[in-house]
Amino acid sequence: MEGDVLGPTRPGSTDALSKPTRCIFKVPQVLRRQNKEAYAPDVVSIGPYHSSQGRKRFQLMKKVKQGYLEKLLLRMDSISFETLVERIVNFSEQKKGDGSQSSFIGTELPGLQIHRKDGRIGFEKQAREFYSEPLKHLSSKDFIEMMVVDACFLVQLFRKRLNGQLKDIDDPVFDMACMFQYVCHDILLLENQLPWFVLQCFYSVTLEKYPGDPSLPILILTGFSSLPPLAHNCKSYKKKLLSRLKNLNDNGDDKTLHILDLIRTSIVFPFRHESARFNSKTQLMHPATALSMTGIRFACSSKSDSIMEIRFADGVFTIPQLEIGELTESLFRNLIALEQCYHGHSQQITSYAVLMDNLIASSKDIELLCERKVLGNWLSAEDGSKFFNSLYNGTSLDKFYYGKLCTTVNQHYESQWNRSVEEIKREKFSNPWKLFSFGFAIILLALTLWQTVYNIQDHM
Repeated sequence: MEGDVLGPTRPGSTDALSKPTRCIFKVPQVLRRQNKEAYAPDVVSIGPYHSSQGRKRFQLMKKVKQGYLEKLLLRMDSISFETLVERIVNFSEQKKGDGSQSSFIGTELPGLQIHRKDGRIGFEKQAREFYSEPLKHLSSKDFIEMMVVDACFLVQLFRKRLNGQLKDIDDPVFDMACMFQYVCHDILLLENQLPWFVLQCFYSVTLEKYPGDPSLPILILTGFSSLPPLAHNCKSYKKKLLSRLKNLNDNGDDKTLHILDLIRTSIVFPFRHESARFNSKTQLMHPATALSMTGIRFACSSKSDSIMEIRFADGVFTIPQLEIGELTESLFRNLIALEQCYHGHSQQITSYAVLMDNLIASSKDIELLCERKVLGNWLSAEDGSKFFNSLYNGTSLDKFYYGKLCTTVNQHYESQWNRSVEEIKREKFSNPWKLFSFGFAIILLALTLWQTVYNIQDHM
């Protein structure tokens, strides 16, 4: 069974037999070569990798973070920041101690006395294990405070997105056009992730003051559901989670690594139990325009749960629509980077990129797929083609999840009968004049045959 289902040891795991696995990486240079801007934040730094860079660039969001934190502390009966940190640390230690996922509400943990210093050390150690870099430039105090402040910003951001009454009039994230989309762009960068358990702990400790909140995954997926590239996948996965709600706790699934990982799961979840069907070596395939010349038709799937659910049957390629916009390239590049760097994930997103690259070789292929509603391209046809053609450069692909599908398509393409029939159609019916000429020739042939038969009968 693939790593996505059971997964390797989770970062911060207490399993003494397994070495913790890092899952928040600095993107390798080989992947950056095509578009290095796709991996760097524009407006907000989350976590340690970009905290010391672009201080002026991130100044606005730094003020927003401080504002969100101050409003939260006020809502929680004017507690101090230090008290909030201690509650989060204590809740984290309680979870490790008894495996409980229940929400922590009070200021003390019943039946559990945790030494302040030991609790902070454990929390910090668990959080640092998520990052592939040593982070020696951050002291323990600075690192822990960063975790809490950034967790506050993220959770409160999605709470405000869900509940408009929580928004402040002067909040630049929601007051400035497109700012929420810019922030979401940065939240979905691999280098801009926060450990999921930190988000869980913050969410649980503050849940008492937000009693109507959905579970943390639902809260975050709802926020991303307004973005075109993610809307359908997030909504479908939300339904999937809600159908299993009785088996889930308020904090979500402990297998989640971080927000980018949650979004990846929302895209690939239909594949989680189909690895045996799709696992094969990479197969090359003709582009969309060439396939259409052999009679293969392209149709947009309206019943799929994910863009990954691509099917081919009876000469019809059924593909869920993908919106291509400014956010799409960065999203896919970071999802692919996660698959390439984290050995616990199979390469479904990378496989999708390879398949789409096969289908799209030029702007004509983009135009054909847009005409069939398979793509919603907000870029030019040429830019859309370049996007797919360079998306997975520098990657490795051990398991191609569309191998069987490509084999079936190639067999159909190579069918001499299909090709011959379509060649006749193109030759005779490619325009109205050819169709008229062909029809006239048939009539003339029929008249000639009738005249011949008549003459023979008359002669007899």
